[in-house]
Formats: sequence, structure tokens, C-alpha cells
Amino acid sequence: MPFLITAIILLHLVLLHKTGSTEPTQSTNTHKSPFHPYFTYKDGYSLAIYLLLFIVLVFFYPNLLGHSDNFIKANPLVTPAHIVPEWYFTPFYAILLACPNKLGGVISMGAALLILFLLPFYAIT
Repeated sequence: MPFLITAIILLHLVLLHKTGSTEPTQSTNTHKSPFHPYFTYKDGYSLAIYLLLFIVLVFFYPNLLGHSDNFIKANPLVTPAHIVPEWYFTPFYAILLACPNKLGGVISMGAALLILFLLPFYAIT
């Protein structure tokens, strides 16, 4: 999909370069602004400013947007308290916690998924 979007953008730029751009305030196509140099310089200037800010961020302040937990030494025996299952895993996590036996929890979780898969066939009337 990104390649398709890039191809459409490039096609748009080629067509804009070929035919020119009309001004939105003009109702007729008599006055067209050429693509180059106006839009090329304007877009090139914006791209240069963006790349300059990106380069400063990457090379001089690489940890500016990072999280402070990244600097804590890892302990493989302890799971951090902030790690919790995602919301869509919560029912299955609750099923596993409710069953004292690991195999029973896995079977119960599989049964819950089987019920969800069989639900569309049950609704046929």
C-alpha cells in the first residue's frame, strides 16, 4: 500500500508539473502558475527545514522522546508492574487466572474461542 500511495503522489506531481496549477480564487483557467520554480522551491525549503530538525533530534538528542524505564537495568526474574495484558487479552487472562490447573485454563480458553467461532452458525434461522 505505501508503494501505491507513493506512485499516486509521483503521478500527481508529474501531472501538476505538466499542466500547471490554477489559483483557487480564479474561476477560469486563464492564469496558471508554473510548477517550477514556485512550488519546487517552496516544497524544497519545507523539506530542508524538516530534515534539519530531524537530524538535530536524531544525532544530538536521541533520548529526548524515550521513556525513563529504558534506563532501568533489566531483571529477568521480575516482570515490571506496568506490564499488563492488552484489553483484548483481558477475558482470556481472566479465564487463565480463574482456573487453578494450567491445562484446565488452556482448555477453557480454547472453548471460549470455539464458542466465538461457532456463533455465526448458531444465528442462522
